[in-house]
Amino acid sequence: MADARPVQSPAARLLAALPDSITAAIFLSLWIAPLWLGRDGVRNAMLVMLVEFVLVHASVFLGSAVLGTDSTARRLATLLGFTLFYGLFVAAFAFAFEAWWPFAAFAWLLVGKVTIALDRSRSAPARLRRMQTEQGLATIAYLGGVFATTLLPLPRLGLGADVVPQLGLPGGGLWVDRPHTVIAFGVFYFGLLAWSKWRDWSLPAARPPAAA
Repeated sequence: MADARPVQSPAARLLAALPDSITAAIFLSLWIAPLWLGRDGVRNAMLVMLVEFVLVHASVFLGSAVLGTDSTARRLATLLGFTLFYGLFVAAFAFAFEAWWPFAAFAWLLVGKVTIALDRSRSAPARLRRMQTEQGLATIAYLGGVFATTLLPLPRLGLGADVVPQLGLPGGGLWVDRPHTVIAFGVFYFGLLAWSKWRDWSLPAARPPAAA
């Protein structure tokens, strides 16, 4: 028997994909014109990828906790506790980079996760399956993106060697020495997440065992 999950309307799928689409577009624009958001634009994009790493780890717990009760008050309390706990990790990034931007990035990226959990047009099991799908895809895309952008030759576009010193990137390492790799990573990663939400990819529902 086919999976009877409801087909989402184009408007609902567009709304779900919009946050990640905007983020991917910003990364692409920074790849082409790295200074259009100011000197800190690329550094802030790097912070976004660090914050997203925290949220990839947390998203499966978020879905299970938020969808584990029918009480709106308890869902909101769980979401608040989740935000405060993982906000501590984000605070560490903010302290290290001496910037407030990680908190804004955390809030923005959290929007993309929560829209699925709060989608009342789906049943709770369907929402949980969708969040599990995204968590699995995000994990694969993040790890795969790290390796791919490290090993593959990528065009610098606007991030030429003459521009990098103007960005004021702290520390060292691949992302600092070759920032076009992390920007390309963001384009690939958030673009894939947006496409998965637009296509409404989801794990198949568990089927009961066949009768003997």
